[in-house]
Amino acid sequence: MTPHNWWPHDEVGHTDEAKKEMIALFGARDVFDTPKPERLLKRVFEIASNPGDLVLDSFAGSGTTGAVAHKMGRRWIMVELGEHCHTHIIPRLKKVIDGTDQGGISEAVKWRGGGGFRYYRLAPSLLEKDKWGNWVISEKFNSAMLAEAVCKLEGSENAVLNEARGLRRGYVQVNRTGTSTRAPPCLRSSPIPLPSSICINSVCWMFFQS
Repeated sequence: MTPHNWWPHDEVGHTDEAKKEMIALFGARDVFDTPKPERLLKRVFEIASNPGDLVLDSFAGSGTTGAVAHKMGRRWIMVELGEHCHTHIIPRLKKVIDGTDQGGISEAVKWRGGGGFRYYRLAPSLLEKDKWGNWVISEKFNSAMLAEAVCKLEGSENAVLNEARGLRRGYVQVNRTGTSTRAPPCLRSSPIPLPSSICINSVCWMFFQS
């Protein structure tokens, strides 16, 4: 397929420029292997989004997506499995927020700092396969944890959620079709759906702009 346009490196940067941006942030010893230049992400966001739009990056890497989106006034969500969420992403976002990151597109967009983000460690997968290969509720989740999660998804809070939190003796019996035996109202109202897995056999970190 013949490309209809061409983005030269003098407009959107290149790998060497991205590496230098990383060195400026973390030093020469902690350079991320595959960074993207901020100018490239800026071009993409200018084409595909508007200020205030939500940008998702489910493979956050070194956090370039969040850094550029933040500087350009976009909301953002990033997800990352690797340990570099601690070694690169969090330190980088803190520099963006406090205004000490003046590399990349900072000068072009007149970035001086501001904003914030929330950082979550997600739980293991709710589902796992049994010895026959069937998807079942993971043994890592006890009755109280499962009841609390479903109540929250159903929009039940306060008293109902407190009831779910109080189930510490296995009163909620869960199978593939629904619940029984002293389940709180939010669990009695409908069968429990089997959600798709968020992370299987891994720890997952998620970042939200606040």
